[in-house]
Amino acid sequence: MRSVASENRRKKLIQLIHVGKGKMGMNDEGYRAFLIGVCGRDSAAKMTIRQLEQALKAMRGNGFATPNRVKQGERGQATLAQLEYIKGMWAVCARNKSDAALTAFVKRIAYVDALRFLDVDLAQKVILALRKMMIAAGFDPDTSGRKF
Repeated sequence: MRSVASENRRKKLIQLIHVGKGKMGMNDEGYRAFLIGVCGRDSAAKMTIRQLEQALKAMRGNGFATPNRVKQGERGQATLAQLEYIKGMWAVCARNKSDAALTAFVKRIAYVDALRFLDVDLAQKVILALRKMMIAAGFDPDTSGRKF
């Protein structure tokens, strides 16, 4: 018996394959020939999750692009590059260069208790605040913190 999560994943893959069939302009005969060639099955409903992923990968290789539908609240955590950028700018322009001072600054700007809780949007907000701080301190934020 399949779990609910795997069944939902399977349905989503079948849906994407059917969208790909339409976007690529395949007729029913061509679609079934494609599936047989890639996975050895003539219907997406008869495929395993691995075979469905294989078929979708083959469609992507032939030009089908799945839409990127990341919702605003699902963007995830800040990237490593953003966190390193924040720490680097802090090291250049802050008077108190301690981690505690950086944490207090982030808490004041983004209302989170630690850098690890920043999402992409909040990290961008902190970066913009640090850029303003660098300019006010006489540093150029675009050239690795050189003085103006």
